[in-house]
Amino acid sequence: MTRPKGKRWKRGEACVSNPASKKHRLEAANVVRSKRQKTQVVGGPTGLGVALKNLDEGENVMNDDEVTHISALSNWTIATEAAGSLPSFEKVRKLWNSPLDSHKEVCAVLTAITEVIKSQNEEETPIAYFAALLTALETTEQVEQQTAISYLLSLIIPSVPQNILRAKFAPSSKLLFGVLEAQSNKELSVALVRSLLASISHLLSQQDPAVWSEGSVHRMLEYLVQFVFHSKPKVRHAAQRSLASLSKSVATVCSLVVQSCTEKLDGYTGSKEAQVTLHTISFIRYILPQASEGELKQGMESILRVIALRHTKVTSAALQALASVCKQPSTAMTGQMQGQILMNLFSSKPSSFDHPITTVWLEALSACYTALATLEPKLGLIMAHNLFTFCSETVLSKNHDVVQISLVVMEQFFSENISPALECYQAEIEGKKSTPLGKVVSTLKTMLKLTYQSVWDVVLQTIGSLFQQLERPASYMIEPLIAPLFMIRNAPDFENTNLFTTTAGHLVKLVGGPQLLSVYPLTLEQDDEVVIPNGWLLPILRDHISHSELKFFVTNLVPVTSTLRAREETLKQEKGMELDWRVCFNLEYQIWALLPSFCRHPTDVAESFSMMAKTLGGLISSRPEIRELLCSALVTLISTVEEGEREVLAKFSKNFLPILFNLFLTEPKEHDPPRKPVKDAIESYLSICPKDTLHIFYEKILAKTQGEGMSDEAKRMVLELLVAMIAHLGEGDLTTTYDMVVPWLGDPGNPINQKRAYQILLALLVGKTDAHSAFVSSRLEELHTHLVESLVLAQPAAKKHRLKCLLALVRQLKAENFNFIPTILPEIVLCVKEQNEKTRLAAYKCLTAIGYIYLDKSEDKRAAMKDYFEMIIAGLTGSTHLAGATLLCLSKIVYEYNSYLDADILDQVVEIVAAMMSSKHKEILKGVLSFIKTSTGVIAYQIMQPHIKTILDALDAWDKPTKHHYRAKVRTLFERLLRRFGYEMIYKLCGEEHKKVVNHIVREQRRAKAKMGVRDRGDESEEDQELGDSEDEGGMDDFKQLRGRGSRSELTSKLVEGDNPLDFLDSAMIPKIYKGSKKEPCSLPEKDGKLIIEDLAEKIKEAQMLGEDTMGEEKEPDSEDEIIKAAVNPFGRPKKGIYRDVKKNPTGGRSESSGGGGAGKFASKKASGDMKKKGKHEPFAYVSINQKKGKKKTSGQFDNLIKAGKAGVQKGSKAMRKAPRSTGK
Repeated sequence: MTRPKGKRWKRGEACVSNPASKKHRLEAANVVRSKRQKTQVVGGPTGLGVALKNLDEGENVMNDDEVTHISALSNWTIATEAAGSLPSFEKVRKLWNSPLDSHKEVCAVLTAITEVIKSQNEEETPIAYFAALLTALETTEQVEQQTAISYLLSLIIPSVPQNILRAKFAPSSKLLFGVLEAQSNKELSVALVRSLLASISHLLSQQDPAVWSEGSVHRMLEYLVQFVFHSKPKVRHAAQRSLASLSKSVATVCSLVVQSCTEKLDGYTGSKEAQVTLHTISFIRYILPQASEGELKQGMESILRVIALRHTKVTSAALQALASVCKQPSTAMTGQMQGQILMNLFSSKPSSFDHPITTVWLEALSACYTALATLEPKLGLIMAHNLFTFCSETVLSKNHDVVQISLVVMEQFFSENISPALECYQAEIEGKKSTPLGKVVSTLKTMLKLTYQSVWDVVLQTIGSLFQQLERPASYMIEPLIAPLFMIRNAPDFENTNLFTTTAGHLVKLVGGPQLLSVYPLTLEQDDEVVIPNGWLLPILRDHISHSELKFFVTNLVPVTSTLRAREETLKQEKGMELDWRVCFNLEYQIWALLPSFCRHPTDVAESFSMMAKTLGGLISSRPEIRELLCSALVTLISTVEEGEREVLAKFSKNFLPILFNLFLTEPKEHDPPRKPVKDAIESYLSICPKDTLHIFYEKILAKTQGEGMSDEAKRMVLELLVAMIAHLGEGDLTTTYDMVVPWLGDPGNPINQKRAYQILLALLVGKTDAHSAFVSSRLEELHTHLVESLVLAQPAAKKHRLKCLLALVRQLKAENFNFIPTILPEIVLCVKEQNEKTRLAAYKCLTAIGYIYLDKSEDKRAAMKDYFEMIIAGLTGSTHLAGATLLCLSKIVYEYNSYLDADILDQVVEIVAAMMSSKHKEILKGVLSFIKTSTGVIAYQIMQPHIKTILDALDAWDKPTKHHYRAKVRTLFERLLRRFGYEMIYKLCGEEHKKVVNHIVREQRRAKAKMGVRDRGDESEEDQELGDSEDEGGMDDFKQLRGRGSRSELTSKLVEGDNPLDFLDSAMIPKIYKGSKKEPCSLPEKDGKLIIEDLAEKIKEAQMLGEDTMGEEKEPDSEDEIIKAAVNPFGRPKKGIYRDVKKNPTGGRSESSGGGGAGKFASKKASGDMKKKGKHEPFAYVSINQKKGKKKTSGQFDNLIKAGKAGVQKGSKAMRKAPRSTGK
């Protein structure tokens, strides 16, 4: 017969299973209540003497029950009442529940002192505690009680006024030193001595300077200095800390400490005194920077003498101390003393086999040279030869640390010493005379020999750092390095090509391209082979030439290109020479690629540009293969020359602009280069073109726009040229253009003209010249009228540009003219539902930018944002289409401006949106889900939390088709709710059907974390079984570890800075970052832990930049949900995986610059995808990299083989079990 099952606990939280009876809980409450009613917790009203008498007699001030009671209570109020309310005793209150006897003793003494002060009707002031603690310390003799009292005294003494400490110096110092001397005569208490040293140090630091001349004070200091060399670390560190703080303010203390330390160091002779010497060295490094010149010299001599003894540990510590002293600023240190220190260091140079000492020695040497650079830079450069001679030996060491520290020392010398040292040699540099740097260069030249081949990477980095620090007038000093530097590139087994390229680039920046090419010319060899010596220099020159002479390119390199061109044409006529003529063309192209670099800040534009202008114009027309390089050179030249030199370039505008216009308006053929470089060159030249010349060109282009018989493509190109000209026209030409395009705005039968009209109008509005400002201000009302009247006739193709015009017009408004915004806001709201994705993106940008313009031009930013928000929210009362668009706009506004919206407004809009979840229209539901998904992450927790139940109930009330239609969006919404509010809250509030979804999401997240190694690996099958059970029975216990951002303990915490630094990468900190006041919610943190601090000025600047690109195309997002986090939004999160900037080709196909071996040649010009072409390979080169597809394709191929193997194993094991075992007889 089995025993029946007893009563089982319920599943769920612990509170669910609490017993119904309260007998034991009531008894416990009565005990606590009775103990709280006791008036005398410790001591009593008999006074401090009675309490301390009880302590002396060994009687515990607090009985065992009371100690247990206080240690069990975690109530801060009780600790404050018992221990006083002074901030100085904050540490003691933290020890109130500690189980350690020493901590209990401290709490008991503090409670007794506090009770005595209260019983005598005195205020709890630092002076009262100071007097009471001194009295207690004088009357007690037990070490435990003295330790507790001295600890409390060290806490309170910094709060005691200075006049009290000076008045009571004699008795208090006598008492403290008496207790300290008593400890020296018996077994020492570390805690007591540390507290006494801290109190004595502060007491001495507050005294009058005249006190330091008394003999008694000198004896006190001499006694304190003894503890600096104590064998116990805590005592020694406490004494060192106390004396170091005194040395900073009192010269007498510093002198006495330095004298004591130098005596210890001078007495060091061997390993017997090594321990004391190490303690002395570790302490003197903090004292010497405050010492006088004589004391500093004495201390440094003692350290150098210890270094010369060559005892490994002591020498290493002494070198570190020497480096530390040199790094700290000291007024007593002189350049002569620093030079003597360096000479002594070189005299005690360590052996090359002593790697640990060599490393520390080099660090000390580097610190000394850095200090010398500020004191006597000329002397530092004179002594640099010794440093680099030694480093040339250490870089050959087999120890990696020694090699690396040698590199760091040489690089640091160049970065710290070269610039100030060469300022002392300006006369020699102007006369190109020799300087001490020449010896350093000779040493570096030696390091370029084959002997140093194994460390050429270190040598190249060192030489590169030298090139970076020198200026061009001093470049003659490094000429001996150029030839051996270029020779190592051709050395056998040279592997540092990238590093060599970087170093050569620094060399080109230093000496300049012409100077380098005059020594290593790019000339053709006189034979049949097409070879240019030093051709490897071409890409290096292209990337690093600037501030050079344009004349050099014209006179030296253009003839080389002509020779290459002639040889190319000759080779084309010969059969079988295709490879050779292509080599010629590549070399010519690389030389022409140097022209944009020579045009970067040239130094001789006035003299040289006239020499090459005719050649340049002819080549732009006749050589399409290098046209892009030539146009780029023009753009670079115009943008980098100075204002006075632009007049020289402007004279040739009448020659270059017709050539560029003809090229741009010519219909492209199949193999023609792109026209964008030509357009860039046109825009650059228009910016410097004289006004009269520009007017002539404008009239010709305007006549072309009104011409007939032109193709659509030609008209489009002409209008593009007109748009490019508008930015530089005068007010009269602007008026003519405006009168021409206004009729196009109301022409619905020609959407192309309407689109171009808005582009031209946008160029008129965003112009930055005085003529544009005058034109817009004079026609502002007329522009308002035309834009409002043309709303009904606007075509879909023109809406993107129309939105940009509206935004540009709003930027011109003043605060009193903002009544224009409500007339255009409905159009912007409705555009977020347009089919054209670019139009939707432009609408979101316009919506955001208008908000920042409101903030910029309004004094009360919250009131302005409230008005803007109310204008948008009014759309919820309109049609279904308008309401859905309004919800999407509200998502964007809340995402951008949540920190400028009041809590009551956000609360109301969340309540309204939650009520709209019961709608039957899919457009509204789509906008509602978008709003809730966005607001969950940005609106304050206190505002969102009351509406969660309403939202979840509405989700449960949806019919089955609606739930199925929005199942993916609902799942995403639940993921965000779980991250923000935690599993427990969401699981309790959601319906039964959605509980399964919640459990599934949590299970998938746990599996993902397990795969990534975030949590410990466990038995996944058992875990899944537990989760499976939880779907039916609640599963609250299985998810305790998955508390979300809304757990109770986290919600009550605040983001305050304590003793430990806050780790913003910790996921537990996310709710604290989210949590903020209702008026100023905190900004949303990024996934990598960065806390975004909004900069309104930057956001407004971004808003001002919107719409200025008249013909450019924006980057398209993937869906409407991601438009809310479009490019305007600086808070947008990156997607998962590798983030790439994917730019589509205007034709819809792949670009030729993309990978895949030139797959762009198969792109169709009329549709996306590839197409077959006659005489070419088939364009089937696509290989899927989707791992899931690969798994599906290959899965199941070996199932039969695996099954057969398993069957064979099972069959064999059964046969072995049935076979008789041998007895082994």
